[in-house]
Amino acid sequence: MIRLAVSGATGRMGTRILSLAADDDRFDVVAALTNRGDPRFGSAVSFRDKAIQATDQCDVDFDVLVDFSVPAGTMQWLPVCVERGRSMIIGPTGYSDVELATIDEAGKSVSIVKATNFSLGVNLLLSLVAEAAGKLGSGYDIEIIEHHHNRKVDAPSGTAKSLLRSVLDATNRDRNADVVYGREGQTGLRPVREVGVHAVRMGDVVGFHEVHFCGQGESVTLQHRASSRDTFARGALAAAAWVAGRPAGRYDMRDVLDLR
Repeated sequence: MIRLAVSGATGRMGTRILSLAADDDRFDVVAALTNRGDPRFGSAVSFRDKAIQATDQCDVDFDVLVDFSVPAGTMQWLPVCVERGRSMIIGPTGYSDVELATIDEAGKSVSIVKATNFSLGVNLLLSLVAEAAGKLGSGYDIEIIEHHHNRKVDAPSGTAKSLLRSVLDATNRDRNADVVYGREGQTGLRPVREVGVHAVRMGDVVGFHEVHFCGQGESVTLQHRASSRDTFARGALAAAAWVAGRPAGRYDMRDVLDLR
């Protein structure tokens, strides 16, 4: 049985991971981690027939740490995983370049699955977008639009950035020269190589991503809509089962799902 420590255990994603893991006999949750500013800090978190205290200390051994906290939380627990030689699942977005470099360095010592989105559908979408961008060519304008709930604190979403990366890699575009984030004022004619990225924040939208390819006389739209966070929680648990005991390295969900 794989022993899980869950960081961000009292958050929206953390609670769903705990709930689904309770019905999955591959896992035993041994630690529920949060920060001292959390109103539920010190309270009991239920898992099967036991109560686990929500704390910022991890005094028990674990096999995989599943992190759905915030970048600062990742930076807190990453060295713990390296020191103990334990695997890590990283789900937050909004990292700085320095933090991303720290994660990459840790991947030389332990196995890490870092993904901007843990759903099967989104990871398939990444491949489809790359294929469409490569085959449709420069005659099609490309726009990426992402929608999330009004409590999301970073924009554009990590998934939108991954979709953008798929487009840029497939078409040899440059992030600095060819990408525009929203538009306002007298923008002039749309450059041929421009890729537009737009963020919408409203209500309780779990996640909706769409990539539009528009040419002369036709358009193609690829989209993914998530209606439940359980989609991501199941993917994170699949990643935890996959990464346990895996050699050191930086992996993503396409490795987990064998989509490469």
